[in-house]
Amino acid sequence: MRISTLVVCLVTFISFLSLPALASDLTLKSGGVVLKTYTDNDLSSMPQATINTELPWLNGENQFTGVKLEDLFAQSNTPLPELITFIALNDYKVSIRLEDIKQYQPIIANRKNGERMSIRDKGPYWVIFPLSQYPEIDNTDYHAMMIWQLKEVRY
Repeated sequence: MRISTLVVCLVTFISFLSLPALASDLTLKSGGVVLKTYTDNDLSSMPQATINTELPWLNGENQFTGVKLEDLFAQSNTPLPELITFIALNDYKVSIRLEDIKQYQPIIANRKNGERMSIRDKGPYWVIFPLSQYPEIDNTDYHAMMIWQLKEVRY
């Protein structure tokens, strides 16, 4: 009895160790089919963009670095619909119009002020719009599109 309890505890502990790795993947789907699963290293190896902006959830201006959504979608070689859905770790969903992506060039940030973002810090991935550059989008509609703890993109 003691050995089986120990084995169960050990297996449970090991499975918890793998959770951070699972949380750091970003899945891109089209029509329900997984096109690509990106790791943090995959995203970091793509061309990077930086947005310096103030956000309603943080104090002062912060620097966010990551991949432009347009660059990410260009790799998929599939036509994009007018609405693209983004899903967070807690299954919160938001749709962003392709027109807004093209006009405002948001990024999927994986770094804030040069540091990798933890889940506790709204990471590992956060859709960031350049609010300071475009004051007209510094409103609740666009704030709602800036989904954090992003795990999946569907179109």
